[in-house]
Amino acid sequence: MIKPDKDLVPDWDEDNINHIAGHGLSPEQVEEVYYSEGPFPTLVVKQKKKRGKSTEYRYRLWGTDASGTCIELIVAPYPQYGVWRCVTAFPMSNTTQKVYFKRIKK
Repeated sequence: MIKPDKDLVPDWDEDNINHIAGHGLSPEQVEEVYYSEGPFPTLVVKQKKKRGKSTEYRYRLWGTDASGTCIELIVAPYPQYGVWRCVTAFPMSNTTQKVYFKRIKK
């Protein structure tokens, strides 16, 4: 299983904060999932995203915030700058929650 780089810090600005707020989430909740601070482990899948001639890697994370809310994130890590950026975050669907709990065997 891939682990998020805990040495990277979040890159928040008005755009991504407002975007996740539209899904009813806060930066604190997203960070709790990224840093696996919830009661259940965070699962991570690495994905390639083509951007013109270059390739950018993004990570899909499934996890829980400190209160146990199941959240799905898409983050773009930029280790060369020491940051990761939240592209989007939203509460997990019921179907995704079932898959998540089956994969962590809870």
